[in-house]
Amino acid sequence: MLIESMGLNDVPWQNVKGARGYRDRFYFNCISIHFNGRDDMGVWVEMSGQGCRAFEQLSKLNDAWPDIFAFITDNQLKITRLDVAYDDHDGLLDINRIVQDTQNGEFVSKSTYWETVLSSKGSTVQIGSPKSDVLIRIYDKARERNCEPGEHWIRCEIQMRDDRASKFSQLPYEIGEAFCGVMVNYLRYVEPDPEDTNRWRWPMKPYWGEFLCDASAISVYEKPGMEYNFDRCQNFVINLAGNAVDAYIKMVGVNGFLEALKERRTRRNPKYDALVQQWQSFSL
Repeated sequence: MLIESMGLNDVPWQNVKGARGYRDRFYFNCISIHFNGRDDMGVWVEMSGQGCRAFEQLSKLNDAWPDIFAFITDNQLKITRLDVAYDDHDGLLDINRIVQDTQNGEFVSKSTYWETVLSSKGSTVQIGSPKSDVLIRIYDKARERNCEPGEHWIRCEIQMRDDRASKFSQLPYEIGEAFCGVMVNYLRYVEPDPEDTNRWRWPMKPYWGEFLCDASAISVYEKPGMEYNFDRCQNFVINLAGNAVDAYIKMVGVNGFLEALKERRTRRNPKYDALVQQWQSFSL
């Protein structure tokens, strides 16, 4: 069922030894499906960066990532770790400047932990401790891979664990838009303003704003035990997505907007269906 749900029925899997307590696994091109562990261990799917590319190319799902994320949500599966990365090959990010701005404290972040590492493999900036639920890492991928001199390849990635990873997978955005919004929420490089003591009000550095397309902040934090309700739904639609909705309606009209909603490709999220049912029961 799992392989079919991933759209990988035709992949030539190898049955090899498992890891971390699993006795067996199916393996192909950096995609591993570990199984045959203890009764309480279930099945563990692991995909490296190369495995993610293989999944995108080989999966027969209509829309690989939205479909697999919907499958995870619908079946109440758990994501223990999710890394989402952007590779800059166009020179938007200067790793040396980012290192300097980090060391100068010209940034604001949800995390108080930061470090910069300079090595023969290039420079790395890390915001968030290794044990953090959200960790941001920016590094020189070209140097790490020993690419040809002059090749520009800076990787900026968000590493999320457990609830934060699951929350990201449920965001109603394209992955690129979600990446930018979450990044803005957790890390901004800013221009110091000596007349303002609140660093969070300092203007964003132009290179960081250009890199993230001036995205609005998106949080992947949800208070424990907090149920989804009408007020939270309204806040998201009106306050967070309101400008985009308003612009879209002005361009295509209300009927065009409603028609586009009916034809959307994203699967229904159970929490919204439950909210509608609850609202209708109160309205009877």
